[in-house]
Amino acid sequence: MTPPYGNIYCHREDHIAVHECGAPELFSGGAKLVVLDGEDGKISSGALEAALEQAGGGDVHHVPPAALSLSQQTECGTLYTPREVTALCEVAHGHGLNVHMDGARFANAVVTLDCTPAEATWRSGIDILCFGATKNGALAAEAVIIFKPELAGEAAYRHKRVGQLFSKMRFISAQLEAYIAGGLWLENARHANAQATRLAEGIESTARVELLYPVQGNELFATLSEPVLSGLLEDGFTFHRWRDGGVVTARLVTAFDTAPGDIDAFIASLKRHAAF
Repeated sequence: MTPPYGNIYCHREDHIAVHECGAPELFSGGAKLVVLDGEDGKISSGALEAALEQAGGGDVHHVPPAALSLSQQTECGTLYTPREVTALCEVAHGHGLNVHMDGARFANAVVTLDCTPAEATWRSGIDILCFGATKNGALAAEAVIIFKPELAGEAAYRHKRVGQLFSKMRFISAQLEAYIAGGLWLENARHANAQATRLAEGIESTARVELLYPVQGNELFATLSEPVLSGLLEDGFTFHRWRDGGVVTARLVTAFDTAPGDIDAFIASLKRHAAF
């Protein structure tokens, strides 16, 4: 979607901008990531329009806009509605950009949005979807779904060139068959989301602990003091420190195999340590 001299627009918190060690720049041959701000991890169509109007395309001295990348669900655990995706795609397409959706947690989004996968992607204007299964029960199983036929011609060559064409791929693909057949992918995501809601309710009932963003999928971000954090770690719970400082933002993720009893144990530990 992007030449080596192109701009890729994304949210400041998006995975490709923060957590890929420069891989998008490497594999695109030097394309530039342009990060945009937005509440709750989401880009607004207005912010995108303003950025593209100031991009300076058509001048050899400037990096031209090439693509928009959206994370669904976002790095803050929030979701773009189909209407929001449509508005962003209309702006992007109006400026000649293609639109990519990072769907590492796409199943969790579809369950909460209560829409079809088509409504969440190509019917809203998405050109390419990275359909993730690894975060929802599979092992190294991901699919790139290209909705715009004219973008598909180079895909096989790029796939091979970057070392991602696996020998015996049928063993990985077999997982995707089982994942999709009978709606297992949605069942897994529905369970993970339900446990996230259960966890959120427990956190919200705990004094001196707050959630930073609306809980719409299977990720939560809670503010924890150092004593509470230490107590949880001592009790055997582990999680990612999202930001350092006097108050820590803990990133909590529920999964397809998270048991309700695990949630109850975490909440009990949290309440015990937060009481002091």
